[in-house]
Amino acid sequence: MTTSIGNVAILVADLERAERFYVDVLGLEVQNRISTPDVDEVIVGAATGGSSLVLARHRQLEAAPGGGPWKIFVHADDAAGLYERACASGAEAVSPPTHLEQFHVTIAFVRDPDGHLVELGQRHR
Repeated sequence: MTTSIGNVAILVADLERAERFYVDVLGLEVQNRISTPDVDEVIVGAATGGSSLVLARHRQLEAAPGGGPWKIFVHADDAAGLYERACASGAEAVSPPTHLEQFHVTIAFVRDPDGHLVELGQRHR
């Protein structure tokens, strides 16, 4: 099973303000925008590669002072299998694998041993 860190997401109080800072001030580019019933996200990064950062405004979670971490995204070639493996090892199950047709991905959520939210994602072509 192949995995890699895809990005880290931080909660922000004002998504537009955060986007202006990371794009206009720091020079990153918007790579994607995602909106679901629970969260609006703007993914920023460099065109030359490297990691990306997700700026997230969650409708039910408050932004921590300083825009603390919200989740860690892990790419997987088998999100469902990795979810099962994580749960079997004692990870807390948060959300089972769900296929999001509009984004061509399957995602699942678990909490690591320290309680950090980990999103397991598999891209479909």
